[in-house]
Amino acid sequence: MKKHDKVISIIFVLIMAGMAIFWADSNHSWTVLGTIATVACFALFVLLGLRTIPVLSEYILTSKQPEEMRAHRIEPGRKQTWLKIIGWMLISRALLLIIGYVFLIIQNGYSGGLFSKVMETWHISGIDAASYLGIAENGYVTEGDAKFHLVFFPFLPNLIKVVEIFTGSYLAAGFVISILSSIVAALFAYELARIDMSQRNALRVVKYIFIFPAAFFFLIPMTESLFLALSLMCIYFVRKKQWFIGCLFGALAAYTRSPGILLAVPVAIEFVRELLGTYKVVNRRAWISRLVGAFACLFIISLGLLAYLYINYEVTGNAFQYSIYQKEHWFQKLYFFFDTVRYQMEYAVRTFIEGDSRNFLGLWLPNLLTIFSALIVIYMAAKKLNPAYTAYFIVYFAFVVAPTWLLSAPRYFIVVFPLAFAAVALTEEKSKDAALTAVSVIGGLLYLALFVAGYPIY
Repeated sequence: MKKHDKVISIIFVLIMAGMAIFWADSNHSWTVLGTIATVACFALFVLLGLRTIPVLSEYILTSKQPEEMRAHRIEPGRKQTWLKIIGWMLISRALLLIIGYVFLIIQNGYSGGLFSKVMETWHISGIDAASYLGIAENGYVTEGDAKFHLVFFPFLPNLIKVVEIFTGSYLAAGFVISILSSIVAALFAYELARIDMSQRNALRVVKYIFIFPAAFFFLIPMTESLFLALSLMCIYFVRKKQWFIGCLFGALAAYTRSPGILLAVPVAIEFVRELLGTYKVVNRRAWISRLVGAFACLFIISLGLLAYLYINYEVTGNAFQYSIYQKEHWFQKLYFFFDTVRYQMEYAVRTFIEGDSRNFLGLWLPNLLTIFSALIVIYMAAKKLNPAYTAYFIVYFAFVVAPTWLLSAPRYFIVVFPLAFAAVALTEEKSKDAALTAVSVIGGLLYLALFVAGYPIY
């Protein structure tokens, strides 16, 4: 390990140790399994950080790699590949609708056609989709339960309101946007993967994104498919050196969901790498111009979040009113991600002992499995992934697992695209690919069945 890597690693360990000491001193709930889960999560995260630091620094300090030249080639048969992806996505969306409807019939018997039962099958009124549809129809309000809709970001409702002009239905508009966004996400996942991978592996990236167990949320009128599409477009255009366009999509991602601002991390890494690589190649004036442009583009990403804060101010007079609503209505605030694992494990044990299968299977077990499996997969693949992607996963993980009342870990993690890249990196052998594909599909069907059955899956 190089000297600068050692210094960064020591600083990272000291910061994490300080967090752990503060947590241990302030924690008043100690259980054996909860503590074990906390220590395991903390250790995995630290090990992932230590594994990433030298790889990331080498990536930043290294000039353009030979494999990156693929990004500038015209791929033969690209149109056919795109058509293949679009066809697969349309078929898979249709299959999801049918499978969900079949699960509903198995549970309740036949009581209406597929489309007449969409609201019931996908529990639109019981999940966040209802809030997005409400914002699209009525905007943000200040009275009644609908005032809490302010915690939801506005870009999806804005799009739904526009598309509703053509569909005549807010619900239909929501489904149309989610399906179209999923297709766009699939195409850009493929294109982004092709920068570093073979065509076969790039297609497998698309496959894994849309077969992970909670991937059925990409179909529903919620932000997952839109956020994923915008995130992939942001990183793709930045890696193609089209910084301004990439950061515009990053801003839209930050206008769609709060973690969108975290795209500034991989974008900044790519910017620093490019600037260091061209420092001695271009003249000083041109380099300074690029530096200023990089800072300006990074600022653009923040505009999405700033626009959302401005809406908070316009509606309530407080730019941070959303955080008050989250705390008062959902008991939600940010804390340490490893403490989240503690209470998740404690709830899992309690509900298992009490025989509360709905909460155990719907909430706590899937959350724990998602958190640990995501950490393990990224850790195992860290030396094979683009380090900027790993860095994005690290900050994303720390952010989305931090809430003090985490209910939706499987849904949150389907949009963090490095997981699919990691899955591909770990399954080069066909037998491993087949095994992970089977596990993902079976897990997805079981999770969907529980969702349709009304288990607390949000």
